[in-house]
Amino acid sequence: MQVTVLGIGNQIMSDDGVGLSILDALAQQPRAGVQFIHGGTAGMENLPAIEDAKDLLVLDALAGPGAPGQVHTIEGDQIPRLLQQQLSPHQVGLLDLLSAARLLGKEPERVAVVGIVAHSTELHIGLSKCVEASLGEACMQAEAVLRRWGV
Repeated sequence: MQVTVLGIGNQIMSDDGVGLSILDALAQQPRAGVQFIHGGTAGMENLPAIEDAKDLLVLDALAGPGAPGQVHTIEGDQIPRLLQQQLSPHQVGLLDLLSAARLLGKEPERVAVVGIVAHSTELHIGLSKCVEASLGEACMQAEAVLRRWGV
C-alpha cells in the first residue's frame, strides 16, 4: 500500500491543466512510498492506478468556490459536494472513479483534492497569470497533506 498522487486535467485547455502542473512540481522531489500518476483526462481508466493506494491525493482545476487563482484543499465528505460544480468532464470521472473503487472494496483510506479555481478553460496552452501565481501555494497545501499522512 502506498500514497498515490494523481494529477488530472487537460493541458491544452488553459487552466484545466493545472493539476498536471502541480503534479510535475511535486514529482521533482520523489518520496518513498509515493506514486505520482499523470492521469490526464482518463477518468475511469485511472481506476487501476488507485486500486492499491492506501491514500489518494488528487490535483485538479476547480470551478469554485472563490475567485480564480484561489487554492482549496478538500477532504472526505466535502469532495462530492465541491465537485458537483463541474468544471470539465474529468471531474465527473473523478466522482465515478471514487464510487467504483468503493464498490470494488478498494477505496483509499484517505482522499484529498488540492486544486486551484480556474480563470479560463478555453483552448490555449499555458495557465492564466492568476492560476500560475497560485502554483506555489497549491504545492505547499499538497505537501501539507502528504506530511499529515506521514510521507
